[in-house]
Amino acid sequence: MLPISLKISGIYSYQEEQVIDFTALTSAGLFGIFGAVGSGKSTILEAITLSLYGQIERLNTKGRSYNLLNLKSNKAYIEFEFRYEEVQYKFVATWRRNSKNFLDVNTIDRKAYKFSNETWEPISNDAQLILGLSYDHFKRTIIIPQGKFKEFLELGAQERTTMVK
Repeated sequence: MLPISLKISGIYSYQEEQVIDFTALTSAGLFGIFGAVGSGKSTILEAITLSLYGQIERLNTKGRSYNLLNLKSNKAYIEFEFRYEEVQYKFVATWRRNSKNFLDVNTIDRKAYKFSNETWEPISNDAQLILGLSYDHFKRTIIIPQGKFKEFLELGAQERTTMVK
């Protein structure tokens, strides 16, 4: 999977729309997400994971859409585009606050699209069908859990292979 772009707004500290263009970052074939504590690195990774799988590790299902929503925002939006096996995909997740009850936030609505014939065609939002990775496998191999990277680097070759498996 090669990320192309990520648009997010209304989640955690990202009240206004932010767009990350991964094309320049991935041109070398490898990139990292760096920044100070609290700068939003985990939010970027969670946005990608949430758009693809509809879940993240940090929050349980109950109240997830409320806890992710920026307190000054009435709606949240995630749009993640990526290329896999020469096909371009887009996964979108949206949710909003009830205008009559601040604490009431609807569940997350997820949609997926495949770029074909110069247009975005709706497809199943099950990322496992495209990537061949379940949510658990994705978070263990693609998104190394926070605080586990040093452990990963210090492992021997066989142990590192076992962790990835």
